[in-house]
Amino acid sequence: MDLHVPPNLQRKWVWSGHRPGPQHAVGDLVVMTYNILNKAFCPEGIYPSCPDELLTTGRRHPLLMKEIDHHKDADVICMQEVNSRYYDDVLRQDMQRRGYAGCYFMRPEDDTVDIDKDNTDGSATFYRDDRFQLVKEECGQFKHLFEKESENCQLPEDAAVSLPNLIDSSRVYIFTLLRCLKTKSRVAVGNIHTSFDFFTKMDLTTLEIAFAINGLVEFAGGVGTPHILCGDFNQEPHHPGYQLLHDGSLNKTMTTYLRDFKSGENGKVPSLVDVFPSCFKHNSRNLKSAYEAIVGHDVPFSNFEDSSAFFNIPKRDKLSKVVQALFDGTPTHPKVRKTDPEAYGSEKYVSALDYVWYSSDSLHCEAVLKMIDEDLILPLHACPNAVFPSDHLPIKAKFAFLKSSGSREPELHSAL
Repeated sequence: MDLHVPPNLQRKWVWSGHRPGPQHAVGDLVVMTYNILNKAFCPEGIYPSCPDELLTTGRRHPLLMKEIDHHKDADVICMQEVNSRYYDDVLRQDMQRRGYAGCYFMRPEDDTVDIDKDNTDGSATFYRDDRFQLVKEECGQFKHLFEKESENCQLPEDAAVSLPNLIDSSRVYIFTLLRCLKTKSRVAVGNIHTSFDFFTKMDLTTLEIAFAINGLVEFAGGVGTPHILCGDFNQEPHHPGYQLLHDGSLNKTMTTYLRDFKSGENGKVPSLVDVFPSCFKHNSRNLKSAYEAIVGHDVPFSNFEDSSAFFNIPKRDKLSKVVQALFDGTPTHPKVRKTDPEAYGSEKYVSALDYVWYSSDSLHCEAVLKMIDEDLILPLHACPNAVFPSDHLPIKAKFAFLKSSGSREPELHSAL
C-alpha cells in the first residue's frame, strides 16, 4: 500500500491474458462509469458516518476530479446522479478544461425531485474530443418507450387498468455514437441509471435494462456496430436484469421469481413479465460483462454505504416481507457478495450495482480497473466520507476494436 496515495486512488489495472495481434485489433478505448451521488438525494443525516458538510459540492467536487485525473486515461466517462445546476455551473467547465465534451439529460420531475433546479437529477456522458467525434446522440425516458410499446400490445384487462402505475418510471438514458478520429471505428455507448425503489419494482428495473440494450443496438445501426452499455443498473449479479443481459433472455427461474415477487408485493397487480412478455430479452450478440471477462466474476462491490438511516426516514414505506427476504436471503449465485452486519458492524449495504457490458464480437476487453480493497474503506466506516466522495465507486474498462466487426466507416474519412 502506497501511503502517499489516497485510499480511493489505490487501484490498478488487471490485464487480459490474451491480446489480439494488430491484424485482428486496432486502437483502444477506455470507458469509465460512476454514480457520483446527487446531493439533492441526501437529506440531513442520511449517512450516519458522514457529516453533512462533507456532502457539499465544494468538498466533493475536487475529490471527483482527482479520481478522474489520477489515471488520465478515460476516453468516455458516464456519470449518474448529476445535478443540473452542478453540471451547468461547475462540472461541464472543469471537464472541458480536461479535454472532454459532454451531453446531459435531466430526469423528469417526480414526487422525489423538487422543481427547484438545486434538486434536479440526471445523467451525463463525456468523451475526449481530441480522440472521438460525436456522430449522434439520443436521450430519452424509459417511460415513453414503454408507452410506445404498449400501443402495439394486446394487454390483459387488469394490465390495461394498472399500466400507468406499472410503467411509471422517471429514469432516463443517454446513447452516444462516437467515431474514433484515428481509426475511424465507431462505437455506441449507453449510459443508464435504472429504478431502485428498494428493489420493490424488480420487474420495472429489468424491463428498463432490456429496453436499454435493445435500444442501444438499434441506435448503433445494428448488432455489428461495437456497443457498450454501462451505468448504475441497481441489480446485483443474482438479480433478473443481470441474468437477462448475461444470457440474452430471462430464464424460467427468473420469470417465475418476477411473477411471485410482484404477487407478493401487490396482490393481484400483474407483473410486467406478463404485460410485455416478448420484451424481456435482447438481440445483442455475445454481450459480456467486462469484469467477468477479465477476472471471471463481476466486481465484489461498487456500492459501499451505511444504509441504516434509510429505515428511519419519515414517510418511507417499511420493507415488505418479500423485499426483506431478498436482503436477508443467502444468494446461491457464486459471484454475489452478501452484506453481513456482523462483519461490517452496522446495516451496511455492500454490493455490485454498476457494470460495463460490451459486444464481445466487435470489441476485445483488454483490462479492467481492480476494485479497491475493502480494508481501505472499513477504517472510514462506509462511503461517502472525507476520502470517497460518493456511496458508489467508479469502475473502468479498456477495449480494443476488432477489425472483423465492420465498425469502420471509410466513406466518411473526407469529412473529418
